[in-house]
Amino acid sequence: MSIFKNVTSDDSIANERDSVGGGGVLESGLYPATVKLAYATTAASGAMGLVLHLQTEQGREIRETLWITSGKAKGGKNYYEKDGQKHYLPGYLNATALTLLTVGEELSEVETETKVVNVYSREAKAEVPTKVEMLMDLLDQPIHVGVIKEIVDKTTQADDGSYVPTGETREQNVIDKFFRASDNRTTSEIRAKSEDAVCGNTWKERWSGKTRDRSTKGAANTPARSAGSGIAANQPAKKPTTSLFA
Repeated sequence: MSIFKNVTSDDSIANERDSVGGGGVLESGLYPATVKLAYATTAASGAMGLVLHLQTEQGREIRETLWITSGKAKGGKNYYEKDGQKHYLPGYLNATALTLLTVGEELSEVETETKVVNVYSREAKAEVPTKVEMLMDLLDQPIHVGVIKEIVDKTTQADDGSYVPTGETREQNVIDKFFRASDNRTTSEIRAKSEDAVCGNTWKERWSGKTRDRSTKGAANTPARSAGSGIAANQPAKKPTTSLFA
């Protein structure tokens, strides 16, 4: 049974659309990689996430948690509403793209098994053996991943518990988009039965070697993350069949 079994798709919400948006941190680029770890996590807020450890062909590691749902205070949903329209969370779109492009299944259909892995503990201030729900079918699957290097604010916790910028910045990597390893196509290109991997080539032109500034000073002049906006027409996509991606 999948731990994400209740996080299902809705035909009334637009699915992933193709967009390229606007030994340390990787340079922005499109990297062939392999899934090394993929397990579920739950934040203190109740938000559900998918923890990913990917390894590039050069042995570099890409780690990120894709947040699948909002916290309990916002209903624990895999979408948000704006101007009367529903939009999937970027993390849900990326996680679903990953499962479709590797094992041909929706995120909610991928079964999990309880495994023990080393997970960072704030209390111990170190990685400790922890039971997690692992998406076993994803392990060792090849995938092409569009990674962006970005500049963000360093933050500190204020008296009210919120986090505020310190005035300093740091660099980090974020997973912007997934492409199928065999042909570099996206989920929307596969649904459209496109023969060409247009988005992958466009993405590489747009982002390779470039840095996105999302710090307080630079965010106003930098494109937002691209998972929710796109090149393709802004229209709902019907739920795909497994055979389309297998």
